[in-house]
Amino acid sequence: MARAITGRITANLIAGIVITVGTVLITISWMAHKHNEQAAISTQTMVAGGVEAMGKRLASLANDYGWWEEAYDAYVRKDKTWIDANVGTGITDTNIADMLVIASPDGKLDPDNEWLIDGAPDAIEKIITPGKLAAIKKIADTLPVENFAAKSVIYIDTPSVPMMISIQHLSPVSKAGEVKSSDLPIIVFGQYLESQRLIDLGKAFLIDDLHFVRADSAPDGQPAVVNLVGKTTGYFAWTPPKPGDALLRSVLLPIGVALLLFCVVAATTAFRARRMAIALTESEKEAVTAARTDSMTGLMNRTGFSEMLESPHYEGACGVGDLAVIYLDVNGFKLVNDSIGHHGGDELVRLLASRIGSVMPEGGTLARIGGDEFAVALLTNGHGTLALETARRIAHSIDRPFTISGFEFHVTASVGYAIANEIGMKSSEIIRRADVAMYHAKNGAEREPVAYQATMETGALEKKQIETGLRRAIENGDLKVFYQPVVRAIDGEIVGLEALMRWTSAEFGAVSPAVFIPVAEETGLIHDIGRLVVTRACIDLHRWPGLQMAINVSPVQLRDPGFADEIRQIVESHGHSPSRFDLELTEGILVNNPMIAERKLRKLKEFGFNLSLDDFGTGFSSIGYLRQFPFNTLKVDRSFVKEIGMNGEANALFQSLVSLGDALGLSIIAEGIETEDQLRLLRLTRCQQVQGFFFSRPVPADDIDTMLAGKQRGALPADRRVAARA
Repeated sequence: MARAITGRITANLIAGIVITVGTVLITISWMAHKHNEQAAISTQTMVAGGVEAMGKRLASLANDYGWWEEAYDAYVRKDKTWIDANVGTGITDTNIADMLVIASPDGKLDPDNEWLIDGAPDAIEKIITPGKLAAIKKIADTLPVENFAAKSVIYIDTPSVPMMISIQHLSPVSKAGEVKSSDLPIIVFGQYLESQRLIDLGKAFLIDDLHFVRADSAPDGQPAVVNLVGKTTGYFAWTPPKPGDALLRSVLLPIGVALLLFCVVAATTAFRARRMAIALTESEKEAVTAARTDSMTGLMNRTGFSEMLESPHYEGACGVGDLAVIYLDVNGFKLVNDSIGHHGGDELVRLLASRIGSVMPEGGTLARIGGDEFAVALLTNGHGTLALETARRIAHSIDRPFTISGFEFHVTASVGYAIANEIGMKSSEIIRRADVAMYHAKNGAEREPVAYQATMETGALEKKQIETGLRRAIENGDLKVFYQPVVRAIDGEIVGLEALMRWTSAEFGAVSPAVFIPVAEETGLIHDIGRLVVTRACIDLHRWPGLQMAINVSPVQLRDPGFADEIRQIVESHGHSPSRFDLELTEGILVNNPMIAERKLRKLKEFGFNLSLDDFGTGFSSIGYLRQFPFNTLKVDRSFVKEIGMNGEANALFQSLVSLGDALGLSIIAEGIETEDQLRLLRLTRCQQVQGFFFSRPVPADDIDTMLAGKQRGALPADRRVAARA
């Protein structure tokens, strides 16, 4: 697996290097190509413009010589000397063009009106043939009789190379509007497209080899040479400049060096990354193993055990009835810890793992799933008694004493097991069943292994239904907070309220707190319920200024490290002082872990909360608790109250509790007042506050408002207030 991952990483890094280098080279080549392409387009435009400029220069000559009245008059009077001296010398002496001819209005040439530069390769009659002259005459007849009307960029074929010509009338300027173009002589200037002239033209555009190529057609982008009858006789050709190649050559070395350095750095990085990936993979593998292994014994932990049973191999075995799971819980483990310390407990765990492992059958897997809990998975392969035999060997192996730090300890194990006896059963279900069987063995103090039976879950099913309904009730807001008044005994006036949770379920009807509170404590839902009660009480307390609010606190809540800070935050966020709240706790909190309880209660006391010891006298009541813990109030259980007035012993006992409270500075609240006689007797004992159905059952907040609607806060109907004062 590690090799595959590192191989993929290496391949990806190499691919990244190749792609990067390839991308850079392709980009540079593409840029050079586009640069060359743009240069070719530019030179095409420049050559076409240069050729057009040649034509315009010829047209300018034709306009200058044609729009000349003296020349026209000399032609009409056939003054050869004047024309030759003023017109012909422009060709023969200055070489402004290669050819100049003046044709008659009817389209004929006169040798007296023909001029060629010296050394011209062709004679006039070979250049201007009758057919070409007729075509020239046809073009000239279309030109208007005006200046700047010369027709340019016209090509004619010659025996040597094509010639560019320009056509204009020889016009009388003063009579331009009176004559027709067909009646005027025609002046034609010509210039050979000879090689040197084209080379000179090309150099102006940084082209060294501009030349003419004879052909019947021209390639795309190359300027064509078309004769008088519209036939292509060739085109201008050249080698386009390639600045992109020059750019490529200039940057190739530095870019090559940069790419080489990049490859070296990338290869080094790839090598280091590969080493890091290998190290990381090994580290992750070790972490995965550690997360599934118990560090103390080297066995699988709960996570590893669960994942193993969820694997296809074990799920398949479970599905066909070939899997068994054994759960065991060690009894007496706490005694070892308390006697010689936690190091002794750790040594016991290791000895237990070794001893249980020594009796494991082939194919069995042992795991430590908790502090003193172990589990075994067995592939039975059709041997139905293998689970029972293994469970017995494990239980009997633990019966032998363990020697730790020179001391001999005896521990036992509660062992439960379950066999996959239903086709298609899931491994999670067989684990659950083994756990159920183990708890039955523990609760029944069984020394022999206990097999799972469906009847074990009758009560568990009911609890599960209560749990499901309770979760739904919390989510839907079906839980309600009721309040029971706490009354001053002397005059019956309400001085406080106790917040109590009530649940009426659509499925179960009215569910007693004695039923759903234990379920909430077992499942952790008590934390949600506790927050709900405190929050609702804080909201409602704004309606009743001056009253105290009592809230019951579960031992499970108190074990939460953040409980004190959380309840303080809720109270203060609603604008109340913690001093308006009495937190009621039962004796069980104090008995189970008195040191932790004292620390947490003192923190609550420091925050300003009042503390009440609830149901005093029903459990392990001790005056030492009242002196050790920072209680403000003592709530005497109803079992004491109901005996008052019935025998002298009960009266004396209750009187002693009131005196004890006075001596310790504790307020006394008597619970369970149901009759007027009980109230009268309690008043005689100087009990300060009372609570019970005689005054009011727990009622919704609106009913409390009704009770307090009078000028005084009388909790009782008028007749009971009178009775209370009697």
